Amino acid sequence: MQKTPETAVLRSTGAVVAVAGVAQALLLMAHAPAGAFHLQFANANILFGLLIACGGLRAMSAVRWLAWFCLMPTALLLLAGVVLQPLGLLVAQARFTPAAFMSELAVQLLSLVLLLFMLRQLGSAPLQAARAAQGRKVRDMRLPLVLGGVLAVAVAGLQAGAMRSADAQHAVRLAAAEMGPGYDYFASHIQFQFGADSRVLARVQLWNDRELREIPVQWRKP
Repeated sequence: MQKTPETAVLRSTGAVVAVAGVAQALLLMAHAPAGAFHLQFANANILFGLLIACGGLRAMSAVRWLAWFCLMPTALLLLAGVVLQPLGLLVAQARFTPAAFMSELAVQLLSLVLLLFMLRQLGSAPLQAARAAQGRKVRDMRLPLVLGGVLAVAVAGLQAGAMRSADAQHAVRLAAAEMGPGYDYFASHIQFQFGADSRVLARVQLWNDRELREIPVQWRKP
């Protein structure tokens, strides 16, 4: 890639995003609890960084479109993690698993910051001038923003409904029957398994002043 003002912006921006993605991956590997190791944010940012640094203006345009699309889901995911969970559970997570709690929060915050950074850099004057010089049309970024917002609201609505559904309440009752009345309970995950033996699989978090635990429960779906 020939050294020009736009390539300098692309290389520096891509390097920052890719290095931040690696940092996210290391945080998750070091502190994520067993069974909760997810690299979706880190993988996406590493890939975005490489595409920005090495892919030229066409790849930059695609990444910019995807960044606008991901902006609302990323922001809403961060908000949903606070709003959809009981306050007592958040306090227990911060108290009993501070490293995992802070690393997950840091990964989500860093993803939001990186998206805003990418949008600022990829919309900068040198890159837009280079696109115009190649005869590329100006894209309206309201479309990916709106599409991402619709997706974010739909997913958040489904998640909120699942956490307050009859299945979630049944999962809590099963966990309480097993562990007793000395805990607060919250069904944090509901999954449906269809087939000859249809089942509901759930994870229930329980906490009190002494500990924070998570147990699996399941039952057959009539």
